[in-house]
Amino acid sequence: MLINSTDDLRLYLPASVTLDFNDIKPKIRLAERETIIPIFSQAVYDLIDVETVPEGDLTSLHELCAEASAHLALLHYLDFGQVHLNSQGVQIASNDNMKTAFEWQIDQLKEQCSLQGWSAIESALKFLESVGSGTLKTAWEGSDTYIASAKLLLPTLKAFEDFAHLGHSRVLFNKLAPMISSLQEDIIEPAIGTALLEVVFTPNESATEERLGALKQVKKLASKALAYFTIGSGFQDTMLILSDNGPLVINGMQSRLAKAKQTAPEELVVTIANAYQNRAQAALAELLEYCQANVSVLPEYEQSQNFISDADQTDHIPRNEDDWGMVFF
Repeated sequence: MLINSTDDLRLYLPASVTLDFNDIKPKIRLAERETIIPIFSQAVYDLIDVETVPEGDLTSLHELCAEASAHLALLHYLDFGQVHLNSQGVQIASNDNMKTAFEWQIDQLKEQCSLQGWSAIESALKFLESVGSGTLKTAWEGSDTYIASAKLLLPTLKAFEDFAHLGHSRVLFNKLAPMISSLQEDIIEPAIGTALLEVVFTPNESATEERLGALKQVKKLASKALAYFTIGSGFQDTMLILSDNGPLVINGMQSRLAKAKQTAPEELVVTIANAYQNRAQAALAELLEYCQANVSVLPEYEQSQNFISDADQTDHIPRNEDDWGMVFF
């Protein structure tokens, strides 16, 4: 484990910690099994879960993940920490010198643990985005989290937030990665064609400056449409957890808040989702118009089902001039 003693806990918790390590050890194991390993992968975890971590990138990542593990483990432990289980039942701990904290004090402590634990995970994910070549980078690029975003038009949170805000949360971005991938495959790729999308990802360096500029603009417009489609489609999904008991309001471990918070009224959620869907459709139309207007340097677009050739012009209703005004049929 990343935390192996009470002394290790004291390195990360700004409080007097005198509890028996064996009491919190199961919760450390839970935090690492349920949060650290799924996000960073078993391979990355194995590199930093050693008694003496080598100096450099592994040390930095170890400290961030250990910080997250310590705070999230305490978050799990707090509900158990004030009780004793024995043959006579469940008893609250108390003595002449100390008393059990009030519920509101425990709630505040849990909120701080959740905030700092998830903040450490955010920092670790940000750190891995810029890690240099080596064993750690190889292990990270083999993780499910990395693979899910590697072939996306929006591969990182920074790229996504060029168009839509996610509260600077890499945790939320990684949750949305499967949806981003699905929308890219179902909407963006059919719209501009597989051939053009592939060359957008891997442009030929010997291409003309005009063609490289056009491919860059296609990627920008496609990314903007994809970001808007993701917000429009994922707005409701990001607030819910699907459980055996049905959909639940998002809880502390998912939202980085200590308690579940009331979500916005359904009408407001639908209004915002529809607004982003409309923006997404407008962005998609802008993308297609650009590809059509620049097909001479983007010949791959001709393979798209949305390409309109000169021979097809007679089959389309011509657009009226701007000064014709509005016509009612």
